[in-house]
Amino acid sequence: MRYLVTGGTGFIGAYVTRLLIQEGKEVVAYDIDPRREILEYLIGKEQIALVRMVRGDITDLAHLIRTAQEFHITKIVHLAALLSRASSENPSLAVRTNCDGTANIFETARILRLEKVVYASSNTVFGTADMYEKEYISNDAPHYPLSVYGACKSFNERFAGYYFSEYGVDSVGLRFPAVYGIGHREGAASSILTEELMVKPALGKPGKVPYSGNEIINWLHVEDAARGVVMASQKARTKTRAFNMGGEICSVAKAVAYVKKLIPEADLTFLPSRIEFSGKFETTRMREEIGYEPQWTLEKGIKQVIDAVRNR
Repeated sequence: MRYLVTGGTGFIGAYVTRLLIQEGKEVVAYDIDPRREILEYLIGKEQIALVRMVRGDITDLAHLIRTAQEFHITKIVHLAALLSRASSENPSLAVRTNCDGTANIFETARILRLEKVVYASSNTVFGTADMYEKEYISNDAPHYPLSVYGACKSFNERFAGYYFSEYGVDSVGLRFPAVYGIGHREGAASSILTEELMVKPALGKPGKVPYSGNEIINWLHVEDAARGVVMASQKARTKTRAFNMGGEICSVAKAVAYVKKLIPEADLTFLPSRIEFSGKFETTRMREEIGYEPQWTLEKGIKQVIDAVRNR
């Protein structure tokens, strides 16, 4: 079984690549800017030889198809994207990358009759918690995206449905919440939380947390995110086409308390601004159909990040 992982040396992608290699799968990491050092950090110099790296752009359909054919790919994990901050700064580029690029993934799967596509959606397809009547936003709740990034992800879910109903392309979308952990990449909204809340205090620097403190966030450790991706890729056709994905749900203030438990002198300031990850999300569908349950608590995950930064 051979996987093409787009964004395979990115934040989540590198962890997915590592997990697949550990399970004995063959992996081609397809990335516009391959970062070999990330994979070396995660899997070591010996195992990295097992990963084929291809420099490529997801907006180049011909190159995608050629790569998939050359390496006899059977499944695609699609994680490459223009992240939230860059999407807001350049909406037209966001549409080309995040929408056209994802359409190219589905088209590659259709033409080559691939077994499975797992792609990254986001809980930013939903609006803020106050836009919904129930405490937990359901898996089938209507989409009210407030950002360019969220709108692109919402479109991709509809496009995935079209390719499934018209051509039988089997795909699963995973709505990632605030993903944190070692190796976070600048440009994702959740990376602001990791950097300001965990990395800077570990370095003895002041952190500015982009929340007032009371907001509720679904915190997903990157290793749980990767495990969920791999589990979804190994499931036969699911009833649900896109899933809310869960980690630990708790307030930003509680996360700050976890940091101060480890670093009592941490200088953390709440800001009135807010990034787009607040709210509680119902994740029963993913538990029942994929068998996924998060394994990382937020307290354990914060400690891992802080320890890693200090050890480096």
